[in-house]
Amino acid sequence: MKPRMGQGLGRATTPHSADTDMGETHIIGATSIDRDEELQRVEAALKRLERGQFGHCLYCGDRIDLERLQHDPAVESCDMCEED
Repeated sequence: MKPRMGQGLGRATTPHSADTDMGETHIIGATSIDRDEELQRVEAALKRLERGQFGHCLYCGDRIDLERLQHDPAVESCDMCEED
């Protein structure tokens, strides 16, 4: 018997995951970022986008590498400033 859409397809839970009320699975552990902190990062990135500053380092003003932005669109600094 084939499972119906939404029944057991592509959703595995492990001891390191937790189901939310909305049916989403989020990773819980030392490497997860606090949801409030992540929301603040995204909102700050949206404000930079509105001001025309998105993609520029907050510290030196240089452009942030496209590959770095693709990995984390809310990143605030270029590679050089991140190292400092």
